[in-house]
Amino acid sequence: MQTQVLNALAQRLSGRLLQSGDAAFETARQVWNAAIDTRPRAIAQCASLEDVTQVVRAAADGGTRVTVRGGGHNVAGRCLARDAWLIDLSRMRQVVVRPDERLVAVQGGALWRDVDGATAVHGLATTGGLVSSTGVGGFTLGGGTGWLMRRHGLACDNLRAATVVVADGRCLRATPVEHEELFWLLRGGGGGAGVVTSFEYSLHPVNQVLGGLVAYPAQQAAHVLRVFRDFAEQAPEPFCGMAVLIHAPPLPFLDVAWHGRPVLMLAGCWCGDLEAGQAALRPLREIGRPLADVFGPMPYAGLQQMFDAGAPPGRHQYWKTLSFDALDDRVLDQLAAAADNLPTRETEIHVQHLGGAVRRVAPMTTAYATRHAGFFVNLIGVTSAVTEFAQLRERVQALHRQLAPTALGAHQTNFSSDHEESRTVWPAAIAQRLTEIRRRYDPADMFAPA
Repeated sequence: MQTQVLNALAQRLSGRLLQSGDAAFETARQVWNAAIDTRPRAIAQCASLEDVTQVVRAAADGGTRVTVRGGGHNVAGRCLARDAWLIDLSRMRQVVVRPDERLVAVQGGALWRDVDGATAVHGLATTGGLVSSTGVGGFTLGGGTGWLMRRHGLACDNLRAATVVVADGRCLRATPVEHEELFWLLRGGGGGAGVVTSFEYSLHPVNQVLGGLVAYPAQQAAHVLRVFRDFAEQAPEPFCGMAVLIHAPPLPFLDVAWHGRPVLMLAGCWCGDLEAGQAALRPLREIGRPLADVFGPMPYAGLQQMFDAGAPPGRHQYWKTLSFDALDDRVLDQLAAAADNLPTRETEIHVQHLGGAVRRVAPMTTAYATRHAGFFVNLIGVTSAVTEFAQLRERVQALHRQLAPTALGAHQTNFSSDHEESRTVWPAAIAQRLTEIRRRYDPADMFAPA
């Protein structure tokens, strides 16, 4: 019976509907994380708002579960559920910049490279993902941390309106004054109440930034992490930085003798006056003798793609994340020790700070869970060998347990591989409000998280 429904639906779509057995189905169901191997019942590659509405109404009539994919970059593969219909927005990537209004309208399947390229023409930008192949949708719905957040807020803080197809097939415009509860959920609540077919963001004057990285031997990690922590706690808002523990990739500016060896890299962006930035960042660039220093003026859109090579699709990923009020010396020592014992040569540990404009927003203004955290740590477990994956997962979990005693209960929803964990990132008051709003717009749990 469902096959007949799907065949009839396919005739009404301007996009394409794929079912298991179709030649393109296997490729179409793949996501960025190769560890995800979930088979939906059908994939609707929607090309328009009308397509999305048709699929949602058909699913509602048949009591069928629905999931949504924008960029397909979520490490947990939350855009897929077994036997559900997948609404794939990857054909809907239009970006329209309204420079006079400092706004950009973005379709739900767009990637951050689409947005950054279009807004850069006007010397404008909004907070986007650190890897340009990340989709705007899942990134924003989970809060959206990026290089501009400490000066201009999270992606969800810059959201001004969204078009949402809800479970009964209605197309709603959610803003601070229209369907305001739905709008609140979209700003960091992880979605789950409909299909967001377009987002509208505030833009800010951002053109040239001071960006790049400085590398140090992993043997200096404990000291460098302390300097980074102390600097980050007092950093001016134009600065957003991250410490990365990693086996050095074959970067052209790094001596070949260091390729493949454990290092600590301080990466960052200064989105203010460049001369002031050069002076402000000097303490991070002169910790002993760096192995390499490639901080310099560059276009913001260029910085946004600087780390893409380190996050290609098709590798097996397992991530855990923790948030902290502050990073004590014990945690920093544990992180430094882990640099010499990463689970695989592709695994990374990221230490990033918040504060600034992120903290200035009152906690319940949006659904974002860790508004007042000082730092978050992402354990980015990666392997290209499927045979290593089980051990990788165990070792990442063990390191997470080691670091967890002083961590906050809430954490970054976009950086967890565990489905149960990704559902419990919100404090009780926010979680209860999210549940109530989802029941209002999706009483049958058609869009329940995978």
